[in-house]
Amino acid sequence: MLVFMIILFKFLFFNTIPSFEIKNLILLILAITNITAYGNIINDYFDVETDNINKPEKVIIGKLLTKKKALLISIIFALLGIFFGLYLSYINDKLPYSLIFIITIAILYFYSKYLKRIALLGNLIVSLLIPFSIYLVFLFSKSHISLEEYSNYKIFLFYIFFAFILNFIREIVKDIEDMKGDANQNMKTLPIIIGKKRTQNVVFTLTLIPLFLSVYFAFIHFKNQYIIALYILFLIILPLGYFMYKILKINSKKEFHNLSILLKIIMFLGMLSILLITK
Repeated sequence: MLVFMIILFKFLFFNTIPSFEIKNLILLILAITNITAYGNIINDYFDVETDNINKPEKVIIGKLLTKKKALLISIIFALLGIFFGLYLSYINDKLPYSLIFIITIAILYFYSKYLKRIALLGNLIVSLLIPFSIYLVFLFSKSHISLEEYSNYKIFLFYIFFAFILNFIREIVKDIEDMKGDANQNMKTLPIIIGKKRTQNVVFTLTLIPLFLSVYFAFIHFKNQYIIALYILFLIILPLGYFMYKILKINSKKEFHNLSILLKIIMFLGMLSILLITK
């Protein structure tokens, strides 16, 4: 989904920029996907004990793959991510940008080993990585924006923020889902500190942010563009409303998992709306 979003923004927002060619897009995707793979593996590497409690059916490390081999594979992905990021930065005369990829790998390591155990901080860090990956399309496309492009840039930033806030909410929902295993490993996630019900109230309140933003775009910003307004209403606002209704009533691990999937679908549908906006 991340790759799909990157391609969307490249061709719908930044396609007029000759300096950001297909070669650059491929290199950016290779860098991001390899670093993402590293992040997933290193996270599973440090989470074996927790995952054996929270989702034993999905555990690979220690069953299908030894921890030593998993660590080696993660290092390979990290080095590939750095290589593609370094090469992309070099051919675009933006060599300092290569530090972005190196720092991201370091952040993913410390997140997996230490930071995810801290309430909200871990959620915030991992939630920022996905929208920032999309923002890299802009960073490698332009160094500035003209006055004529500013309106589109504001919409682009809205999409970035929308992806961030939904990911942030989803990470908290996943913490509720994984309370049992996290508590067993002495992690200090939000639901462990303040309790499940209070965390559900926090999630409800946070969801008001993307809901109000969606209402603004549907009924004010795009009020004369009925297709866009109806798309936002039926595929974003109503699903968010359903999510808010359910989050206060559910209690089982499976129900929280289903709401986590729903948020991912809403984010995907939100990103797809760019097809209508840039038409």
